[in-house]
Amino acid sequence: MSGSKSIARTAATGGALDPDFLAWSTSLPIDRRLLEEDCRGSVAHVQGLRAGGLLTDAEADTLIAALQSLPAKVASGEVVLQADEEDVHMAVESWLRQEVGDVAGKVHTGRSRNDQVATDLKLWCRDAVGRLEAQIDAVLTAAQAWASRHEDVVLPAYTHRQVAIPTMAPLWIEGALSIALQRDRALLAGVRQELAESPLGGGAVGGTTLPVDTGVSSKALGFDSPPGNPLDAIGQRDHALLLVFVCARLGLHLGRFSADVIELASDGLVKLGGAIAGGSSMMPHKRNPDLFELVRGQSALRQGELVQLMVTFQGLGAGYHRDLQQDKQVIFAAVDGVIDCLRMIEISLANFELLPEPCLRALVAGDAVATDLCEGLVAGGMAFRDAYGKVGALVAAQRGAGKRLAELDADALKDAGFDPALIDRLDPVRAAKRRAARFGR
Repeated sequence: MSGSKSIARTAATGGALDPDFLAWSTSLPIDRRLLEEDCRGSVAHVQGLRAGGLLTDAEADTLIAALQSLPAKVASGEVVLQADEEDVHMAVESWLRQEVGDVAGKVHTGRSRNDQVATDLKLWCRDAVGRLEAQIDAVLTAAQAWASRHEDVVLPAYTHRQVAIPTMAPLWIEGALSIALQRDRALLAGVRQELAESPLGGGAVGGTTLPVDTGVSSKALGFDSPPGNPLDAIGQRDHALLLVFVCARLGLHLGRFSADVIELASDGLVKLGGAIAGGSSMMPHKRNPDLFELVRGQSALRQGELVQLMVTFQGLGAGYHRDLQQDKQVIFAAVDGVIDCLRMIEISLANFELLPEPCLRALVAGDAVATDLCEGLVAGGMAFRDAYGKVGALVAAQRGAGKRLAELDADALKDAGFDPALIDRLDPVRAAKRRAARFGR
């Protein structure tokens, strides 16, 4: 008889589970990923049992040694967890009974799967925060290197997907990517705060009357404290919800940056390296921004996962509900997905370059210096709306002649009724540097 049928059922529960129902309801294919966390949590719980006098030193040592060995044995293939278990927690306990005998029956003393799964998930989420922080840092480092390579490059800033105003490349990538990721990283500190309390000791819903030392177990797992309220400890998933929200927001920010690069590529202002450019199965000349399109598409998945998790929690009362079994698949997908996208953006930053000359041509063609000329008039004392209309008329006249503002020389500017000293305002490079200087760049 499998562990799930003998360990998690009694005569009061009833007969064996219908095999189709067991196969449908098992979470083992998903939560087996929590094996290492489950063993860590069980080791800490054993330490708490020993501190409370519920296990002898010999019993505790036997259990701890076995639990610590299991993840490596599963990874190497030496041990295969039973496939017909309800979840990873029962699979571990079933294996433990086979490994060490009757003493395994004591490992669940004063503990429920409810506080066990809550603990495992918090441990996983805490590790996930560290992985996210590390990958965000890697992207920020790559973005800084990209900015250094393009320190003096001027490109168009867009509004309404049209050339608007000249900007410097370091200012663009900072505003399009780096600052947003820095805010996202800071938000992860809030996730860490919500992970500070250990659920272990919350039991099924009301703790235990046994003298389990939950202070020992929480300290062993790196938590700040044992549970303060058992219902909250086992039933709340606010930390997971906030973590998935951060993943969704990261996805939005990466998607926004990707949209910018796709637009720049379509306008011929960047060159995509062969390492990241996609090809066409039919058109041999194509160099497609596939990486950025996929990252942009992934943003929708992150938003969907956030909604999935919120709807899963909607309407649940205090304490544990089996609905919560569904949260892990969503959380794993959100974290894995956004870490993959961050990694792709990190790779991309070493493999696409701005093209300075096409960028300048786009600025000229788009009359991107019109606002600078307008502000030059304002600086000379003209009312803004008067300057706005005067420059607009000049733009129209130039375009009617098939020309652009930046093509005017000082004499032509004077003939149009402008101070020839304003010729400096028609240089896109100077315009970009002048604006960047206002922000300390």
